[in-house]
Order: sequence, then structure tokens, then C-alpha cells
Amino acid sequence: MRIAPLKILAFLLVSAVALASPARVARVGELEGKVEVHLYPGDAWRPALRNLPLVQQSWVRTAPAARVELELDEGSALRLDGNSLFELSDYTRLSTGQRVTILSLDHGVAYFTGEPDRQDALILAVPGAQATVRSGSRVRLEARDDASHIAVLEGVVRFSSPSAELELHEGQTVRVEAGAQSRFFLDREVTPIDSDKWNDARDKVLAATGSGKHVPGLEYGLADLDANGSWIGTSDSNLVWKPKVASGWTPYRDGAWLWYDELGYTWVANEPWGWLPFHYGRWADQSGLGWVWSPGKSAVFKPGEVYWLREANLVGWGPLAPGEIWDARQTPRQYLRSSTTLARWKPDVRELVPADAAEKLKTTQAVFVVAPPSPAFDAARLDVERPVLRAGTTRIVPLIPGVTYAPAEMAEASQPMLQPAVPPVPPQPAIPNDVTISPAQGAPGAEVYVPVPVLQPVEVYYPVPVYSGIVVVNPPDDRGHRRTPRPEPPRTPPRLANPPRSAEQVSSPPVQPTVPVPGATPPRAQPPQPVPPVTAAPYSPPQRVTPPPFVTPRAPRPVDPPRATPTPPPQAGAPAPRATPDPPRASPPPARAPDPPRSNDSGASKSGGSSASQADNTAAKAK
Repeated sequence: MRIAPLKILAFLLVSAVALASPARVARVGELEGKVEVHLYPGDAWRPALRNLPLVQQSWVRTAPAARVELELDEGSALRLDGNSLFELSDYTRLSTGQRVTILSLDHGVAYFTGEPDRQDALILAVPGAQATVRSGSRVRLEARDDASHIAVLEGVVRFSSPSAELELHEGQTVRVEAGAQSRFFLDREVTPIDSDKWNDARDKVLAATGSGKHVPGLEYGLADLDANGSWIGTSDSNLVWKPKVASGWTPYRDGAWLWYDELGYTWVANEPWGWLPFHYGRWADQSGLGWVWSPGKSAVFKPGEVYWLREANLVGWGPLAPGEIWDARQTPRQYLRSSTTLARWKPDVRELVPADAAEKLKTTQAVFVVAPPSPAFDAARLDVERPVLRAGTTRIVPLIPGVTYAPAEMAEASQPMLQPAVPPVPPQPAIPNDVTISPAQGAPGAEVYVPVPVLQPVEVYYPVPVYSGIVVVNPPDDRGHRRTPRPEPPRTPPRLANPPRSAEQVSSPPVQPTVPVPGATPPRAQPPQPVPPVTAAPYSPPQRVTPPPFVTPRAPRPVDPPRATPTPPPQAGAPAPRATPDPPRASPPPARAPDPPRSNDSGASKSGGSSASQADNTAAKAK
């Protein structure tokens, strides 16, 4: 047999999702009448049993006079009245711990009571509408042939439909008609029905439980422990629960193993309280007490904490001790013939039922195994599809355009629209030229006016170009909407490299800042005076100046300092001479330049210099 690649891929994906995070499991609780479940599309409808595990995409239906209660792992409860069909559409746990729950009602009456955690998502779906639960609420759902109803008995939910989204408070009811889901009707009262009393009674029973403080982290199946057993303290200071059973009772003997693709062989107990004690914690046989259940600390659902042994045509199991780590290589602590249950084994069997005690089966060559062989996977189960519910496809499926495989219609719907679609213009009725039509000939001459139909405006979308550059908009100079025109600002003349300055600009002192005087009226601002334009001088090219030729300067000729004149002695009887102020000090002589080269007339120079000095002395004596 050849299996299509897509089928193999789908199977691998389902297995990978199951191994990625622990599977969430709901429980079938209180039930009355004929109730059936449909676990997988490839399976047949089977009778619902108390404590039957329900996984994602399980269907539950009730007969006209039947009722059933379903308990979720976070403590919520969903109840179905007679002639109802329900689907556990989405029931997953993400890697972050967030729980996603979508409960869909195809037809009938359902009640919901619960309070999801802050990070969880819980949605109630009916044909044409849905309600999102974010806090503790009690809601009644009705899916009739003509309309769907959502009534809030307690709390607040978020209502959503194709036409609106709003908050529904306690005592309000919303009705969405099947033929016109684009509108809804809001009633400010809840009309009672016969099944409301049964729902109220079940809410009181689940809320009155006292076992929740002994099993932290577990939220469902607690009411069964209060009515069918008692809590006892042991010598090692541990609290255990002892059921009310007959003498000789043994765990994992009254029930059956049912195969689940997500869990493997899972125990379904026939005891009315057989949910928590067989899927959380372990059993221990204590002297003087018998079999007691130890809750443990783990809150992860387990198919059944047992050891397995197998022979050619037999398979057996028994309870593991609390805290025991067993891997089939050693004998379990509580392994005894009296505590081991046997059953007939057949290959690819999907249900293991314990053998009758009258058969007295015995094992001769049995060996311990971790688990019995799983049944072969039937690829034909992938071809089976369920009909679509009236509420639509309510499972959340991530769709990434360009990455996720999708049919052609889904791919087209996921592509973004570049331009909005222009709705077609409805055809306009022909209007006659003459709006008056005279009656039949022979009748009185009364004119009949034909009203001209008023066309409704049609919204037409036009594509608008998107500018990616910078757009500069110059405002108009004349702004007539202002009351007083503003003075035109002076235009700045072109800036010159060296603008000429007037005499006023040169001689005007710098402007001093004005200091405000307390109590004085501030001066009124004067409008700016126009600045006279500056006229630039005509441009003339610069003239070229030729520098003179370079001349080597000669050193200055030194000058001899003046000689002191001798003072004559004073004569007798002559008046004393007046004191004369000291002459000003002569500045130090400049540095002497080097003597020029001597020429042949050096003698003449010396004689000339001496004769000049003699003439000076003679003139001084004559004075």
C-alpha cells in the first residue's frame, strides 16, 4: 500500500505537537440518559462513560431526554441539555503555559460556568456569534434552527458577531437570527427555561467541595472525593485519601484501557470517583489501612501509573508505589500476584479489558515491559473528514502568507489588497421624459404623478498617489481671511562682500538694552521702519601696480658727539650766575655701523675733520 506524502507529513506534525507540550484532557462527569462521544473522525460513535477522557476535537451529543456534564482541567464546567451537539474545538496548551479553549455548540442548549486564568483564552461559539470569557461567569447558550441566543446569568463576557462587538453584563441576552447574521437584538432580561434549575444545582455541588486544599494545582473531579472517601493522616505526616470500597478491592481492576493517539493506553475507571486517583498521584498498600491514594506534587495528567508485564497472549499491570522510579529492569515494589490484573492480548487492539476472575489466568513466561506495543496506525483514518459545524471552523490555525500551505481560495483571501475594490454602480431605472401620465382614455382628466426614485449614494474608492519625496507649498501673499493686514516684511537686499557704511552707522553708539520699570506702562511696539536699500558702488577692476626696483640701502654716517665748553672763572664784584637747569640727557648713541672701506683720500678726511674742530674751539673762546 502506498501512502501519500501529505498524509505522512500530517501524521508527523500531529505527533510532534503532541510531544511538544502536555496534552490537555477534559473529563466526562455527571450524565443522565443516552450520551455518545466521537473522539476521532475515523472512529465510530461510542457510549459516553463517566471518567472518560476527552481530547481536542472530540464531539459529544445527547439524546432528547439526556444530560451530561463535562469538566475542564482549569476547573470550568460545560453542561449539555437534551438533543444537543457539542465540539471541543480547540483545547491546547502553548509552550508558554497559556491554555487556549474554544467550545462550540452546533445545536441545543449548553451552560458554561468557570473562570479562566489571566493569560488563558476561552471562547464560547454558537452559529453566528461568540462570547469571550475573561473572568468568572455563568453563561447559557442556545442554538436553535432560527436563531442563536447568548444569555449572561452572572458576570461579564465579550460578545462578538459580524455586525458588532460589545460587553454583555449580567441579566442581558443577545439574539442573532440565522437568516440575518449581520444584525442582532439585545434584551435586558434573561427568560428562564426548565434546565436552569439543574444547572444551578450542579454549580452548588461543585462549589461546595473541600478537597481542593489537599490537592493544590488540581481543579476538576474534586467533588467526587468528598462524597466517596475521607482524608487520613499517616505516620510519615502525609495526607492520603481512602475510598469507601469493599474488602479485597484493588486499584486498576474495574475499568478498561482505551488507546488515545496523544496519550497511549489510558485507564478509564468504572468507579464514580475514579478520575483524580488514577491519573494524578499513586496508590499505596499500607498495613491496617489497605489501599490509599497519595496525591503527589505533579499536576500533569498521566494515563495510568502502573507497571506492565507481557506474555504471548497475555498482558498484565499493577499500581506503582509512590516515589518509585521503575524502568522494567527490576521488580516493582508492590508486585504481587494479588495486585496484578491480567487481560487477553491481541495485536493492534485499541482497547484492553480485564479478564473475568472466573478465567483464572496465570503467567508462566511473562516479562516486565515499559508499555505494551501500540496498535498499527491506519493511514485511511486521515482521509475521514467530519461535516462542518454550523458555528463554522472554530479551530485556530496560524496562516502565514507565502509560507503556510493553503488552498487557492485561502491564499487569495490572505493576500493584501493594493487598492480597495470599487463596488459596482447599481443600474438606474429609466425615467420618462414626461413625469405625468394621463389615465386611460375616456377617464376624467386627472394627472397621475410618478415619483422619481431617489438614488442612494454609492461609496466609490479612488486610488490616491502616495508621494515619497518632499512637497513644498508656498502660502499666498494675500490672506483675505485676516481682519488686519500684516505689514509686508522688508526684503533683505543681496549681501555684499564689503558693503559700504554710512556716517550714521559709523558714529552711532551701541544700542543699550531696555530695563523694565515696575508699574510703568510698557511702550507700544513700533512697526519696523523700512530700511533704505543700499546701492552698491559700480565694480571696477583693480589696477596693477608695478613695484619700484630694489635699492640696497647704505649705512648712515656716524656723527661725533659735541664737546663740553669750559666755564671761565668768576670775576671780583660780578654777580653770581643764575643756576641753569641740567641739560637733558642725550639718548644713547646708536650702534656704530662698520666703517666704509677707505679710499685714497683718507688723509684729506682727517685734515678736514681736525680743522673743523679747531674752528669750533676758536669760536667758543671769542664768546
